[in-house]
Amino acid sequence: MGLSGCRYPVGGVSPGDKILPALTLGAGYAAYLARLSRGGMLETLSQDYIRTARAKGLSEWRVVWRHALRGALAPVISFAGPAVAGLLSGSFVVETIYQIPGLGRFYLQAAFNRDYTMILGMTILFAFFIIVCNLLADILAIWLNPKLRKNLAEKAR
Repeated sequence: MGLSGCRYPVGGVSPGDKILPALTLGAGYAAYLARLSRGGMLETLSQDYIRTARAKGLSEWRVVWRHALRGALAPVISFAGPAVAGLLSGSFVVETIYQIPGLGRFYLQAAFNRDYTMILGMTILFAFFIIVCNLLADILAIWLNPKLRKNLAEKAR
């Protein structure tokens, strides 16, 4: 017998059992994202328009959060789209190691059972995830960068 909210839930995994798999999946990506954001921020803070904003008397908080962060996030966004897609489609190893029921483990089980229809369906689903994540990253990059918006508007004419 199991109760919802007790130590041994009726179905699924308890929230505490997701900490180590989440750390396993996210640690490498988090380190690379931190490195990208630090490098982008250092590069952006040395730009002329940041010096101009500081010379105008804006507070350091406003300079960093309103002016510098927008330019510094461009490489982070470019990496984040494929990284999220990689997390979604590459989680089968972590799901298998930690015995978590998920799409990756389902995909691996279909491969062992030679269920070709399921393999093709899951491959198409993972490809769809990758395309959508890359599209969202591109849209976000265009929204953040005025130069890209201007180039897109000129090409549309």
